[in-house]
Amino acid sequence: MLDKIAKILQRECKLHQSDCLLVGVSGGPDSLCLLHILHTSGYNLIAAHVNHQLRSEADAEAQFVMQFAGESGIEFISSEIDVRSYASEHSLSIEETARTLRYHYLFEQAEFVGAAAVLAAHTADDQVETILMHLLRGSGLSGLRGMEYRTLPNPWSDSIPLVRPLLSTWRQEIVEYLAENEIESVTDQSNLDMTYFRNRLRHELLPILEDYNPGVRQNLLRSGQIMRDDYSVLQKLVDEAWKDNLVNLGPGYLAFHRPGILELPVSLQRYLLRKAIAYHLPGLRDIDFECIERGLKFLAEAKPNGQVDLMSDLCIIREGDLFWLASSLEDLPLTDYPAIAPGEEYSLNIPSRVSLNDGWQLQAVEATDLELAIQASVANSDPYHAWVDGGKIELPLTVRCRAAGDRIQPVGMDGHSIKVSDLMINLKLPKRARKTWPLVCSGDHVLWVPGCRLSQRAQVSAGSRSVVHLTLSRDLGT
Repeated sequence: MLDKIAKILQRECKLHQSDCLLVGVSGGPDSLCLLHILHTSGYNLIAAHVNHQLRSEADAEAQFVMQFAGESGIEFISSEIDVRSYASEHSLSIEETARTLRYHYLFEQAEFVGAAAVLAAHTADDQVETILMHLLRGSGLSGLRGMEYRTLPNPWSDSIPLVRPLLSTWRQEIVEYLAENEIESVTDQSNLDMTYFRNRLRHELLPILEDYNPGVRQNLLRSGQIMRDDYSVLQKLVDEAWKDNLVNLGPGYLAFHRPGILELPVSLQRYLLRKAIAYHLPGLRDIDFECIERGLKFLAEAKPNGQVDLMSDLCIIREGDLFWLASSLEDLPLTDYPAIAPGEEYSLNIPSRVSLNDGWQLQAVEATDLELAIQASVANSDPYHAWVDGGKIELPLTVRCRAAGDRIQPVGMDGHSIKVSDLMINLKLPKRARKTWPLVCSGDHVLWVPGCRLSQRAQVSAGSRSVVHLTLSRDLGT
């Protein structure tokens, strides 16, 4: 068994004997076996114990682990956590709370001491139970593959791996190893509590399944390995899709190119959305099927804008060819859009330039070639450029954001006016950008809504004697 685990530690877990390893030790047979094997193999260890304060014998177990580590010459650290109070305060299950707080402590300490990895003593039996649990919950490949020998990144760290060297070791082998080495362990009575789902599965369901097929445990373990191999191939495709379609990311938000995502097979769409959710909620273990399908259905709809709730205050927000994952519109950056603060107003002379946010700028210059400028105004299809009749405008032009009651007479509407707010809605300008979107005004009249429409009040004609070229652009180097 020592030779078997030694090979796994090097080949699968990618650990070296010079590494400092932090081992989670409960005092049960599995964790004591792992600690003893690592110590016998010459690894530099720190034994870490978490007292969940859930059972009367918890303090004695902490003392037991401390004594075992001390007698072996292994450094020992520990912590007491009030799991029950935390679970009650956050409306979480006891089991999930204990797991989450335990790993937070282990990785926090691993980072503090500079450990190369955090080790957990999950066995082949644990792996079989995990795969069966995920099967019953309707999981896809992500859950049916079970646990990995080495997981990085993981929900608790992007730099310290979570390592499970005993995943191919059966619990019976561990019992025999402890007996051979005369090692005593503690018995966690909560493992017999049938109110826990895993315990019911372990003590009730698996024995029933073994009546149908005595090799069901080995078959489930083997199936998990096949699923892991298939999943690794699929994840490479997901990573490529992520790289090709990710447009923006930052604290609290992600943005993707929607058309590119919709061209992917549905399977990759599902996994990419799961990965995006995990970016926001790294500690989340289960993302249900209905959540993913609701998101994909929304992305496939024809409407260009809108939003749909997914889970845990996370939603998808559609903006044309982009879709965002965030908690709300307020979390999204405005750097992709020009903006001017409400109440501010700038003068725009000829020639001059007004600097806005994040490299955006408005510029006005007089055309030097009148005939060429008139032709450009007629052929123009770029909404971020506009040519206006210099004789029909009042200088200086002003730049401000939208005000209540603002209207414009857009070119092509035969002199009819429309509210600027309605124009922005009709042209699918993102809602979060409308309030601060810059307007170019001539006196009391809105002359140009950059990116949207030009007013016919200053439309260039064959009789124009001067032409002013207006441009809204962004210097990406700023």
